[in-house]
Amino acid sequence: MKRFLMGLACAYAAAASAGDAAVDKVLECMRGNIPQVLRVQEFEINSVDRTGGERLLRGRLYAMRESELMRAMVKIKSPPDLNNAAYLIREGKDRDDMFVFLPALNRVRRIMGGNADSPLFGTDLSYSDVKQIQNSFSGGVAKLEKPDTVENRPVNVVALTPTPGGDTHYTLIRGWIDQKTCIPLKIEFYDGANVRKRLSTPAAAVKPYGNAWYTSEARMDDLQAKTHTTLKITGFTKPDKLSERYFNASSFYTAE
Repeated sequence: MKRFLMGLACAYAAAASAGDAAVDKVLECMRGNIPQVLRVQEFEINSVDRTGGERLLRGRLYAMRESELMRAMVKIKSPPDLNNAAYLIREGKDRDDMFVFLPALNRVRRIMGGNADSPLFGTDLSYSDVKQIQNSFSGGVAKLEKPDTVENRPVNVVALTPTPGGDTHYTLIRGWIDQKTCIPLKIEFYDGANVRKRLSTPAAAVKPYGNAWYTSEARMDDLQAKTHTTLKITGFTKPDKLSERYFNASSFYTAE
């Protein structure tokens, strides 16, 4: 909401590349876009169902790296029924910890591996989608495919085969990475031989900040369900640090 959002602007963890220096170079360039600390002032997520019905979410994103491990928290502010709902992901060396707080239940729930493909706040993004987008094609072996173009821009094509038995059911994840900015302009998530979901970013939505780049808009299409979700980031800052309460499982949902 990545790279969402969660993401969308938070990717940094490396994928295994079977010693392929060319893949490592692309992934390293992607990680170069990510600041140590990030606060998205406001994002909008608009989910459209197969009948055309829409649901708009607004919120904030907080993220930081700690010992090269990602911490990211999303706080929802609207609609009213999800006001103050929150989602936390803490990357670990052996496993990731994911938590969600829903005001209606008034408690924190841990997201287990079996629920990783559940929709995030009713959008077309699942918990495992967010993890893959955030982690720059981690949890498997990546390889570089034939170069391509997207919107007349040269791109590197990276294909990830997820580790069997991991949190995702996808059999292949393929990304089209802009050669100039190292931002993914398209990511396809495969279920068997079929593309189940597609994440796309308009080239015009890739914006500079300092010597790096970020995505201000993206869209996730669920090709099987015939639904889609769009994300817009309206502004962010790079503070020197963020309080630990944003990333603590017992307090993240209280942080503002």
